[in-house]
Amino acid sequence: MSETIDLVRFRLKQGKTAVDWLKANEKIDAWARRQPGFRFRSLSETEDGEWIDMTYWENLQAAHAGQSSFGTEMMATCEPLVAPDSVVSCFSTVHVMQRG
Repeated sequence: MSETIDLVRFRLKQGKTAVDWLKANEKIDAWARRQPGFRFRSLSETEDGEWIDMTYWENLQAAHAGQSSFGTEMMATCEPLVAPDSVVSCFSTVHVMQRG
């Protein structure tokens, strides 16, 4: 089976800052490390304020399980900060991963 990326793009609610979001991500990072099949995660922000959260999973089944667990365990952390109408999410299969 191939590794899977869970890619989520979103914006913060009006008045919320990167500092607010990064503080909340301390809980999300701890949650992710406990998930079966979790590989690693990157979190970045574009120049215009869109966030990109890429979580790498062992396989699609682990990614689906992680997404389900996130919904029940971590949504309360996200809801005060993330604009719900801005969230776009998808899974993709990793074909090439290169490190420098």
